[in-house]
Amino acid sequence: MFNTQNTQMTAGTKMVLGMGLALLSIIAVSLPLFANAASYAYVDAQGEVRSITAPDWRTAINTAPNIHMHSGVLLLSTAADFTIVGDDVKAF
Repeated sequence: MFNTQNTQMTAGTKMVLGMGLALLSIIAVSLPLFANAASYAYVDAQGEVRSITAPDWRTAINTAPNIHMHSGVLLLSTAADFTIVGDDVKAF
């Protein structure tokens, strides 16, 4: 007699594999959402240069906490640019 093994997957195994595949798919789809974020510098109401991460400059201006009414944003693209964060800007 030959020893035959049951090669069919159980319902529990199929469910675990399906959930794992679904989780990996969700992670793969959500990765591009974080790929376009950039760091921007701005001056807050107390005159301190602060940084914020946003997908574009408009979002950075709109979401920067306590931004000074005359402040814009500056794209921080190199390591040398980040040295301005924490500096104080004197008022007029």
